[in-house]
Amino acid sequence: MQLYPTIHIKNGKCFNPSSDPSDRQNIFTSSPVKLARIWEEAGASCIHIVDVDGAVMGYPVHEDLIREIIQSVNIPIQVGGGVRTIKDIDHLLNIGVRRVVCTTQAVQSNRFVEEAVASFGSDCFVAGIDAVNGMVAIEGRERLSKYNPIALINGMGKCGVATVIYTDIFRSALQKGPSIDNTRELVARTNVKIIYGGGIASLRDLEAISQLNVEGVIIASSLYNGNIDLKEAIDIFEKGMTGNEN
Repeated sequence: MQLYPTIHIKNGKCFNPSSDPSDRQNIFTSSPVKLARIWEEAGASCIHIVDVDGAVMGYPVHEDLIREIIQSVNIPIQVGGGVRTIKDIDHLLNIGVRRVVCTTQAVQSNRFVEEAVASFGSDCFVAGIDAVNGMVAIEGRERLSKYNPIALINGMGKCGVATVIYTDIFRSALQKGPSIDNTRELVARTNVKIIYGGGIASLRDLEAISQLNVEGVIIASSLYNGNIDLKEAIDIFEKGMTGNEN
């Protein structure tokens, strides 16, 4: 199971989207470039970046900073946030992003998904689904759509999507463990690889989610506040080394 340490970028700095404001002071550095280097040194095989401002504005905002991160590390970078057009995807790939994550437009348009997969391949284009209470959220999680995650993912699979990043917004806010039952059903009833995000707060949570045959896990706030040590987690869940759970 691959682990994806995350960097949320807001106003050019690292941002912790946790519902607890006090956690925002615990990120190791305010510099996204420095944090990327920290994740690489801890053994990360890929870094997941969220352009928080881009998700709200509807277009990528921090391309220059993302380019600087890419030039500063030697591991793949996966980026989402504000990606709404084929041109957005093309530009991010051209500056060195390995995989581009698209949520709002991918949810709303099968034609867009088909064009993106045809143009860039399923290795470079990843669909993102943010869900709350069984419904898919769009536009930077500001609005709920009419779509059910399972039906939507299966439709994306028919359009050529190979991997979906599924984030449980409710669990992300609580930071009290992943949505095990929903994720188990998602994996069982869909035909794509699932990267899960939401509520991962300890090594025990990673152990639980690893039993569900997900392709990977997005980890954010639990790294920012020190509840999970990235190197230890990678040793256990990517390298298969023996470790003690929290």
